[in-house]
Amino acid sequence: MAEFQSAKSESENAGQPADVPAQPRSGWRNMFSALKNPNYRYFYSGQSVSLIGTWTRTAALAWVTYKFTHSEFWLGIVFMLNSLPIFLLAIYAGALADRAPKILIFKVTSWFSLISSLTLSLMLFHGPVHVAYLMIFSVLWGLSTTFEMPARQTLMVELVGKSDLVNAIALNSAMVNSTRVIGPAIGGFLLATVGAPWCFLVDALSYIAVLYALHCIKLPASHFERKHGSRGWKYTLEGFRYIRTNPVISQAVLLLSVMGLGGWAYQSQLSAFVVRQLHMGARGYGWVLAVNGLGACAAALTVAARGEQIVRVKTLYIGALVYAVSIIFFGAAHRILAAAPLLFIAGGGVILFYSIGNSIIQTESPDHLRGRIMGIWALVFGGSLPVGTFLMGVIAQQIGPGAAMQIGGTVCGLSALAVFAFGRFTGQQSRIHR
Repeated sequence: MAEFQSAKSESENAGQPADVPAQPRSGWRNMFSALKNPNYRYFYSGQSVSLIGTWTRTAALAWVTYKFTHSEFWLGIVFMLNSLPIFLLAIYAGALADRAPKILIFKVTSWFSLISSLTLSLMLFHGPVHVAYLMIFSVLWGLSTTFEMPARQTLMVELVGKSDLVNAIALNSAMVNSTRVIGPAIGGFLLATVGAPWCFLVDALSYIAVLYALHCIKLPASHFERKHGSRGWKYTLEGFRYIRTNPVISQAVLLLSVMGLGGWAYQSQLSAFVVRQLHMGARGYGWVLAVNGLGACAAALTVAARGEQIVRVKTLYIGALVYAVSIIFFGAAHRILAAAPLLFIAGGGVILFYSIGNSIIQTESPDHLRGRIMGIWALVFGGSLPVGTFLMGVIAQQIGPGAAMQIGGTVCGLSALAVFAFGRFTGQQSRIHR
């Protein structure tokens, strides 16, 4: 009888409306509690396969760009262009996620990415391509991500309910970063054996899994009804007005911009760092990315298990500072044995920050505004990341990728301390209360 009542309670929590409060679950025994929901299992499985392809593609794009141009500057440009559509269209994409069926948005963006990756693969099978084509496809993938990101993030609460939302977000981060271990390893192997075209083909084929998973997900008819609301700027910008009244979200968003400028941008220079400073090839590059992904995955699983216990504003600062210190030392490394553990820690710090930040923003956001607020989240990330990758590319071209990463880490750490001091001064440091 107790088992029946427990199962019934979990079922009710998973299927409840987003605006009904539920008691969040945490603890190591509940590390995978969100996976008890069939819809989330379909989502998780399909996304896992698709993201292996995405990380394989990302590794290949960085490697091919550097191989064809031998330029850290162009490497930064290509990755900057990948984030540019987010900066330009994220607010509109967030508003669309509040009005249109999120599953439909997800399907359209998946088909768009599949066709883009398949096209570049076929072009590379015919020979090298000009960097201009790599720039174009980078923009196309960024355009798909712009609309997919707020739809995917806000779909979580509809798949699992609020009781497992933090767990689902953390498991999603763990999925992203476990595939960062598998994808780059596959990418490095394919680059070293059969070549870059196969990496992009693998990415194209991986979207079949997510499209099948989306077909299997069953949501109530209300999900597919268009939400009533103005399409004007007043409706679109309503999320900004709410953020101004919520110091917890505003602080998380400000920190996100700091991490975009000095944090996440380090990934754009890893291929150049591997070649110039570690003196390794394509396979070594794949393993370096895998080590980074392992650290990130470990941090995400910790968030999944601890849940409410660590979803706090101060944990954002811990993640930012852990990243900053480790990447500064990583930038000075010249041997893989010294670089690997530092990159493991840096990956953990970054994902600790992003998992906690995402959880804070989503759980603090009202249901009717969640898409628009996540659109702002994407805008801040998409606005700071291209600036960060561009500046890091320019700096790396002059003084080397390792030194550029050290400068980025220093900026990130000092900026986080400045935001923390401002928060203490204004009395905004607090635990997240629901």
